[in-house]
Amino acid sequence: MTEQEHELLNRYEESLRKSLTEHLTSLKALDGRLLEVEELNEKWRSSAPSYMADAVPEIAKYPLVAVAWAMYEGMGAAVLWDKEWSRYEATEDFHTMFTGPRGFDCMDEYITEVLMCLPLGSDEANKLEDLVRSTAERAQSLIRKEQIEAQSVMAFHIFARTTKVMFEAGVAVALRRMGYNYVKVNADVVS
Repeated sequence: MTEQEHELLNRYEESLRKSLTEHLTSLKALDGRLLEVEELNEKWRSSAPSYMADAVPEIAKYPLVAVAWAMYEGMGAAVLWDKEWSRYEATEDFHTMFTGPRGFDCMDEYITEVLMCLPLGSDEANKLEDLVRSTAERAQSLIRKEQIEAQSVMAFHIFARTTKVMFEAGVAVALRRMGYNYVKVNADVVS
């Protein structure tokens, strides 16, 4: 990959992150910033190859699912981090753990129902589904704006960056739902 391509990907990722943060803030799912947990970003890096293996074949028929399910994975990871991190922190591949019970196609339902404890079909589950769908649609429109040749190496990299940011958005939305917020702390250092 050339330096120019790498810069294009970095600009795209930052633009996507900003756009999704604004979108989720407008829907009151965030407060203007993505809450981040480095441990969970590390889990994405180790799980991404499994995710990509399942998601890439879905792009042709179900492009929205291929993008959206990364956000569900972020939400699932955040729930595990909040509730039982000591039990799950050694897990190398969260994707395989999330798809094991019901498969890739129904991973959204598993995370919604089992991990987030929202009964399928409930108002809260439906609102969450709408939130994920609209966020994935926003991401998909930004992918299209890049006008990258379909099925090219660059298209793969754009998709990979998109799923990474969708995962981060899922983490942030779930953390916010669980009551986490950034708090400004003034620390006076006395020497």
